[in-house]
This record gives sequence, structure tokens and C-alpha cells, in this order.
Amino acid sequence: MTELFPAAPAAPTLFPVVPETLVRVIDTETAGHRLEDDAVIEIGSVDLDLATGRIFNPMQTLASPAGIEINPHARRVHKITDEMLEGAPPFAEAVQPFATAHVFAAQRASFDRSRLRLPGTWLCTYKLALRAFPEVKAHGLQSLVKYVPLDLSEVEPDLAGLHPHRALFDALCTAVLLRRTAAELMPRCADIADFMARATRVSNEPALLARLRFGRHKGVVMRDVPTDYLEWLIREPEMDADAVYTARHHLNLRAQRQIDAIARPMPVIA
Repeated sequence: MTELFPAAPAAPTLFPVVPETLVRVIDTETAGHRLEDDAVIEIGSVDLDLATGRIFNPMQTLASPAGIEINPHARRVHKITDEMLEGAPPFAEAVQPFATAHVFAAQRASFDRSRLRLPGTWLCTYKLALRAFPEVKAHGLQSLVKYVPLDLSEVEPDLAGLHPHRALFDALCTAVLLRRTAAELMPRCADIADFMARATRVSNEPALLARLRFGRHKGVVMRDVPTDYLEWLIREPEMDADAVYTARHHLNLRAQRQIDAIARPMPVIA
């Protein structure tokens, strides 16, 4: 299954590279608007040492929405009230304690990265889970907790009093997910540095979908979608980038298998 977690190109170096193994797993809750109109109202994080598997240093804070109204749907999800936000620090102050890491991870990294605007390497646990657990029924965070399944007993004390879609709760679940994902993918790698290089590459690419999410073959495992439909997907203008990327991936695999079959020597009959 190396095609699911391919090696990343590595620049030659004269000196040994010491890999960064500490990852700050982070989550945000927001006012629920488009990026340009949104406000971060809660940040939660926990640190994961990929070398040891240790999860530690939980942090959480509310942040003032600075007058931006919270979308009613978002409020129903995270249940953060105006009263809870009274006296909360402004975002620029609230985010500072979280900014000291070099590597971050989030379940939908593009969402959290765009709102937190913290520099560094970002890993996307959603995209990595698609590579590690392609057969799982669904790849939302709580679906992965249920279907992988993930053992949350170690972080249970920090989960007390919280619920899904609060920032620290989701950060803790995501840290357990990243640790479990790394355990699944690491054996395919030479070492942690190789894992980090591959994980960073995957996180910066479109998602490799497990199932088609729309159309005539909605819900079908991507490897079973007919070739002519995959070819249509990549030709269609304004098609979802994840769908196009995944279609190209499977078309390339099928083409390579055909080449391999042709090149395979015929058995010798005595």
C-alpha cells in the first residue's frame, strides 16, 4: 500500500537532520462565517511527542469575537454563549501562548491554519487518516473516534466537562488520532524524519478521497468507480480539487497495472 503514503523527495544534505518530533495539535471554534468575516472565539491545543507517543500540555482559551455576531448554526454546534465570552482576551493576545511550536496539526488544517495564521509546518490529520484508514466508514473526527476506533482513556481526565466541538476536546481527540495514524503509517517509512516529510507532503496536497461524494456513483469506493467516470471527472471544469486529484491517482494506478501486466514475462510451459 505504498501508493497511499508515497515517499517525498528529499534534498541531499551534508549533515544529519534531527527531525522535529513535537507536534502541537490544535483546534479552533469560530463565529461560523466565511474566512474574511470570521472570528476565532476559542483555541485549544495539546502537545504530542511522536517519538514517545506522550500527549501533554493541554491549553485552552476563549477569545473575544470583537463585535462579530456568532452564526446561530455555529453556536448550536459549539454551544459557546455570549456570556462565556464576556471578558475574553482579544484574538491577538489569546493566540500568543499557542504560537511557540514549530509543527502544528489539525483535523482540517487548512481551516485552522487560515484563521490562526501561525507560521510553521502544518499536518492535516483528516488527509493523513484517509491514507492510513481508507476503509473506515467516514473520516470526520468523531467518526474516526468511533470507527477506527480510538482509545481516549488516556486523555479522559482532560475531556471531563467538555464535549465534541469544544476546542480542547477536539484537540485531544485529534492528538490521539495523529498518534494512532503515525503508528499505522510509520512502518512504511525509514524513520521519523521520513514520516514527517511524507506527512507534510500529503497534508499540502488535495485529499485522497476514500469514496466518491456525489453523482451517479456517490458513496462508491474510489477504486471501484468506473474508469470512464474518473476520466469524465478530470475533464469537468470547476470540479472539486479533491475529486480530481483522487481520480488522477486511481487512473494512474490502473495505467501502471496495465503496463506491469504487459511487461510481466509469460510462464514457460515445459
